[in-house]
Amino acid sequence: MSSGRQGYGGEAGATRAEIVAEQIKQAIRAGAYGSGQRLVELMLAAKLNVSQNTVRDALRLLESAGWVVKRARHGVYVRSFTRDEAEELYSLWQAIEGLALQWVMKTANKKDLTQLSRLIQIARKDMLDGELEESTEAIFQFHMMIGQICGKAQTRELLASLHNRIYLLEIIRQMRAPRSLHSQEERLNLYDKLVSLIAMSQFADAQKLLAHLIQSDCDTLLPLLD
Repeated sequence: MSSGRQGYGGEAGATRAEIVAEQIKQAIRAGAYGSGQRLVELMLAAKLNVSQNTVRDALRLLESAGWVVKRARHGVYVRSFTRDEAEELYSLWQAIEGLALQWVMKTANKKDLTQLSRLIQIARKDMLDGELEESTEAIFQFHMMIGQICGKAQTRELLASLHNRIYLLEIIRQMRAPRSLHSQEERLNLYDKLVSLIAMSQFADAQKLLAHLIQSDCDTLLPLLD
């Protein structure tokens, strides 16, 4: 996957641990550290030229965000998933983002809708440029924005954590069975339709389409975990 368009490192006043967390996260997103791989504090500290304490704090941040998991007496690992765990994540994503969408459609203004539409335009441009990973990144930004503009802090936090976990699963997809140009184009056509339904306040149809998009992602991902 691509290096992403935002993160700790871009925020003014970020702490050293936050900056290091962002560097490790971007390495995970780029595939430098694979699903289930152990992250050794000493090696990371040497590579990033920081103290082990800073790395330890950075890994705690990544753990709380869902990128890594700490196993007692074994260390910290890039989060991995069984098929059942992945299926559970997609079900949670569908339920919580569907609820967020309901709030978005009650409160979204013209600026919000323009931003959502722009992200799909970016995704389409990336696709046409042959940058399918960047195109998928823009779609993730679209889903993140649903959480950001829903106006509910706890929902936003839950979705952010879920999106991070789903992103890790998407990395597995990219490594084992990348999306084709055709499938990405069909996907983006549905996202265009979703934006239109949101703009027209057609909640039932918009929620149904959102659920379909997430379920389709789930159905094509799960076989890759067998």
